[in-house]
Amino acid sequence: MLKNLILSAAAAGVAAGVLTAVIQHVTTTPIIIEAEKYEGAAPAHDHGAAVSPQDHGATVPAAMAAAEHQEDAWEPADGIQRTLFTSLATTVIGVGFGLALLGAMSLAGVSINARTGLAFGIAGFIAVALAPALGLPPEIPGGGAAALEPRQLWWFFAVVCTAVGIAGLVLSKTVWLQIGGVVLIALPHIVGAPHPHEYVSTAPAALAGHFAATSLAVTAIFWAVLGYASGGFYERFSRSG
Repeated sequence: MLKNLILSAAAAGVAAGVLTAVIQHVTTTPIIIEAEKYEGAAPAHDHGAAVSPQDHGATVPAAMAAAEHQEDAWEPADGIQRTLFTSLATTVIGVGFGLALLGAMSLAGVSINARTGLAFGIAGFIAVALAPALGLPPEIPGGGAAALEPRQLWWFFAVVCTAVGIAGLVLSKTVWLQIGGVVLIALPHIVGAPHPHEYVSTAPAALAGHFAATSLAVTAIFWAVLGYASGGFYERFSRSG
């Protein structure tokens, strides 16, 4: 069983990672490159701008909150180098999340197949991407942000609360656990995500809004493919022995 879990997660991670990297190449990457042109400009005090305290560089929100953008840090060059590094990073993340999804399905005691995998993939998207994005939307270069550590802590808090809340709400048949699940899902947003005292952005608000929406759409595809492929590969590997 462990062998099938690892093989399934690896295959699903490669499938989701490569597909997502290709989609990123024609969707979010051009937006990031365009936003980088504004980074050296003087900050604009735009209270209507859709800037956010989340790192701009990754598709999966777990990686999005990982590091601040630094002008002097090494970055892959635009073009094939950036695409290759993005593909590698997304694939590695996909393998890790694939293992997490398959582990969650095993612990839940459900039949592991493509359909179940898709359902868990959607739940993973909600827990790891959509719910945290309500407080910390995906950010492009030049966006205003609060300090990194509080953002990371809040993101982790939101992911854990949402994941446990979804489990209690969907998998439990006890009313009180279902109510507790709803409370847990709402709790991070009641506490509130950390934000800067003043929103200052060098990038246009329209560009920031476009990136946030596109990034979430790409992330949804990533999780759907990852969940479906994880369950499907596991079912196939299990049948083949």
